[in-house]
Amino acid sequence: MPTEGYSSTTIKTPVYDMLKKVAKERGVSISDVIEEATIEMGDHAPELESIDSISAEMQHLISTTQKMQERAIRKVDRIISDFKRSKEKYQTLVETNPDLVFSIDPAGNFTYVNPVSYDYLKISPGETIGHNILDFVHKDDAEKLENIIENLKNGNKSTGMLKFLDDEGHDKYFNISISPLMKNGKVLEAVGVADDLTEHQRMMDEIAYLKQFNESIVQNAPLGIVTFDKKGNITYFNEVFPKLLQCSEDDLKGGNVFHDAVDGRLEEWYRRCLDGEYCEYNGACSISENGLKRMYHKWFSPIKIGREVIGGVISEQER
Repeated sequence: MPTEGYSSTTIKTPVYDMLKKVAKERGVSISDVIEEATIEMGDHAPELESIDSISAEMQHLISTTQKMQERAIRKVDRIISDFKRSKEKYQTLVETNPDLVFSIDPAGNFTYVNPVSYDYLKISPGETIGHNILDFVHKDDAEKLENIIENLKNGNKSTGMLKFLDDEGHDKYFNISISPLMKNGKVLEAVGVADDLTEHQRMMDEIAYLKQFNESIVQNAPLGIVTFDKKGNITYFNEVFPKLLQCSEDDLKGGNVFHDAVDGRLEEWYRRCLDGEYCEYNGACSISENGLKRMYHKWFSPIKIGREVIGGVISEQER
C-alpha cells in the first residue's frame, strides 16, 4: 500500500529516501515530516529577513565605496594634470628666462642649467651637467665660491658678485643668488640665478680709471681748480687752489663759495655758472678781508648731467 500522501507513481529520489527514513524512525508519515520542516522554516523567517537586510547594507556600502574610489581617482587625475601643467609652465619660464638659472648638488656639481648658459659661458647646458661650478669660476674668486657652497651645506642662502671665465677665456662678472632645497633638515640640492653684470662692471672699471686719470691731471695741473654744488658748497679742490688763495686746505674744507668769497663780484659769476653759462674773468680780485688783491685769470664752467646743471668748476691761475 502506498505511503500516506504519495501515490505509487511518486518519483524515488535521494531526498525522498531521506524523508522516508526520517518518517520510519519517528513512526510518522512522510507528509508529517515535510509539514514539520515547513513549520521550522517559518520559525526562522526573521533570521532570513535579517540576512536580506545585511545583504542590502553590504550592497549599499560597496556601491558607496566604488563611488568614493571613482571620485578619488578623478581627483588624483586632476592633481596630476595640474602638476603637469605647472611643471610645463615652470619649465617654460625657466628656459626662457634671460638670467642664468641652474641647480647644483651639495658638492657643487651642476644638475641643471637653462639654455642661457651659452650666452653667459659660451657652453651648452649639456656640456655643464655633471661638471663642478668651481671649474668655471675665475681663480681670484674660487675661495669665495667655496665658502658659498659650504654655506649652502649648512642650509643658508648666499648672494654675491663672482668673476667667472667663459669657454673662450673671457672674464664674466655674475651677480649670483643661491638657495638650498631641504628635506628633513638635509640639503638635497641648491637652485641659483645669475645676472650677467659684465658690461656694468666694465663701465664701473672704466669710470674708476677715468676718475683716477682725471684726478691725476687735476692734481698736477698748474691751475687752481675747485668744484662746488648748486648750493655753492665746495666738493673738491686740488693742491694748487689753496696756495693761490694763500690759505690752508682746512680753511677750504666744508666751505661755501657764496658765503666765503671776499670779493663780492664773484657771487655773480658763480650764479651765472650755475645757470649754465660759461664765464671768464681776467683782473684783480680781493683775497683777504684787509683788502689784499691779486691778479687772476679765472674760468667758470657749469657741471652738467645731460642738460641739468649739478654744480660748477672754477679754474684759475695767478697773473
